[in-house]
Amino acid sequence: MKAANFINTLRPWLDEKLGVPLDLASAPPAPVYSRTTGATPLCAARVGEQGIVTTRQQWVEPLKPIVANLTLDELFSVFGAYELSRVLLPDGFGVWGPSWFYVGDGQCFRPVEDNTRPVQLTPDELANAVDWRIFWHCDDALASFGIFDDARQLLALATVRADDDQIWEIGMDVAPEAKGSGLGRAVVSAAGQWILKQNRLILATTAPWNVPSARTLRSVGLQFIMSVMMSMPAPFRVPPQPLGSPRSDIEIYNYYPDWAINKGILSAEDLT
Repeated sequence: MKAANFINTLRPWLDEKLGVPLDLASAPPAPVYSRTTGATPLCAARVGEQGIVTTRQQWVEPLKPIVANLTLDELFSVFGAYELSRVLLPDGFGVWGPSWFYVGDGQCFRPVEDNTRPVQLTPDELANAVDWRIFWHCDDALASFGIFDDARQLLALATVRADDDQIWEIGMDVAPEAKGSGLGRAVVSAAGQWILKQNRLILATTAPWNVPSARTLRSVGLQFIMSVMMSMPAPFRVPPQPLGSPRSDIEIYNYYPDWAINKGILSAEDLT
């Protein structure tokens, strides 16, 4: 199925996420609508060259001039997250994004031929094997698929959760010592095959800076459908440096010197 067809198939689910019909999206400037449903105080979606922002009533008017002054490329970027957060932060929310949404079905999904390493975990095995500081994208699981080393240490994990009755989402993490080994692709493949056997569509999300994750999702045939910005409770959080490398045989360097790095960014450990 092509991306445009996925959008049509998922329109009720997307309408639910936005709190208003996706048909209200338009070419820039993106419209800003009040939403009365949904748990997320702000949600913005970009599908192709059309965008839309939905949010709480008290933020609609303050956000309109900001959004009207942004192209879609600017809005759906870290810069856009900063600009939107100027309005939300006094009320205890920041904006995170953009996140890239990928979807797949039986026609486009390309599982890897690795049926021996990934094993499906029982709920008890999941609870006992997982260090949630490492596998933190993998909670709330309907099903889980892991790869262990010879010492029974968990190296890679993909879990499945239901976004609604039609589309189920894969969350995936790989232990730091196993990154770049293809284990993420193997567990994502196992989880995706399980979802298709349940007659559901596959959903997975990642971010532009997470190059290994995007490569993994694309490698198994998942199709990009949209970019999304979401509010989240304060404090304001920023993405890390880009993960991964263009090639395995090169070194990568910061373009800016150390003195130009944003020293105002606190450690994630300070949140716990």
